[in-house]
Amino acid sequence: MRRSESAPVAYVTRPSVEIPGYEISTADIVDDILRTMPEDTRAPSAAVVKRLASNLQIDTRSFVAPLKALSRPSTITERNNLAQPLMARMGTDAAQTAIKAAGLTNTDIDVIITSHSTTPATPGLDVHIINELQLRPDIRRMPATQLGCVGGAHALSWAAELVDAKPELRILIVISEALSTVYRSDKNDPAGIIYRLLFGDGAAACIVSSQPQGACLEITRTWQHVVPGTTDSNTLHTEPTGLHFTSEKWAPDGITHLMPPLWTWLRQDDKNWTPEVVIAHPGGPRILEDTLKGLNCTPQLLAHSWESLRTRGNLGGVAILDILARTADATPRHHSPTLLLGIGPGLAGAATQGQWHNPTNH
Repeated sequence: MRRSESAPVAYVTRPSVEIPGYEISTADIVDDILRTMPEDTRAPSAAVVKRLASNLQIDTRSFVAPLKALSRPSTITERNNLAQPLMARMGTDAAQTAIKAAGLTNTDIDVIITSHSTTPATPGLDVHIINELQLRPDIRRMPATQLGCVGGAHALSWAAELVDAKPELRILIVISEALSTVYRSDKNDPAGIIYRLLFGDGAAACIVSSQPQGACLEITRTWQHVVPGTTDSNTLHTEPTGLHFTSEKWAPDGITHLMPPLWTWLRQDDKNWTPEVVIAHPGGPRILEDTLKGLNCTPQLLAHSWESLRTRGNLGGVAILDILARTADATPRHHSPTLLLGIGPGLAGAATQGQWHNPTNH
């Protein structure tokens, strides 16, 4: 989206975030990993597991089910049947809260954009929410099931472009993920251990429209980018015993491949543009460290990203909305130049450029 002087700004409300009730500590997961390892490898592996856990800098995350239930051997059907309705419930609750917080009724929503990658089902999250909340039957739907971690940023860029074209639209974004479905006790290689420790479950929703009331972010430009030749950076595929997420060794520094085209875009109209507020996807410590270097910003600008990672793990596409909500609670200065940046499998990036919206804090 390239905004002309007469084009409307897309405003984003503070996201409503839903986190499931089973809070799991890193210590609990370390114990579970060691318990499920073959006995002859348990002792020599303990130091490695604890080091990997420490490096991730995550204290807790929440799952849709108890750790004991997720750790036991099961089929992909059993895992999906457990998680899918819980994922949909989180998304529906987040959506209802977001609509009410915006001062709207359910029938005010013109478009629904959803993303969920870890609980395959047809019909998807969008149809479930439309029925549960009795949204209008003629609502426009934009469901996505393969965006993964970039889902939140990607959805915001879509919504902003729609509002730019049709200012009368009120768009509901809902991202919901049950990443605990990739928790596999049969995966005890380093990658398998890391992904058992990294992910958390959650959902978030917000409203995007041309109306500034209740908004926390003004979007004036959007960006999407796929790095050529990186389809194997992060992959999710099915196996009889569940979903299997894996990545190439170079994937954690993938953000460095996005920085040059990102900066070209950010400074297309203003060669000195620099963000004062950053909402960045917390894929892991390495990704946040490379984001800090790539943006050449102060560590404080990524404080909310680090805190989201520490307390909730990597929430996938939900994470960017969780960090946007945390940033809103911190009340940045009105009209602060703002960058929102997500990355995901592909290797793909999505970003929005604009200003913070907080008229009470000039």
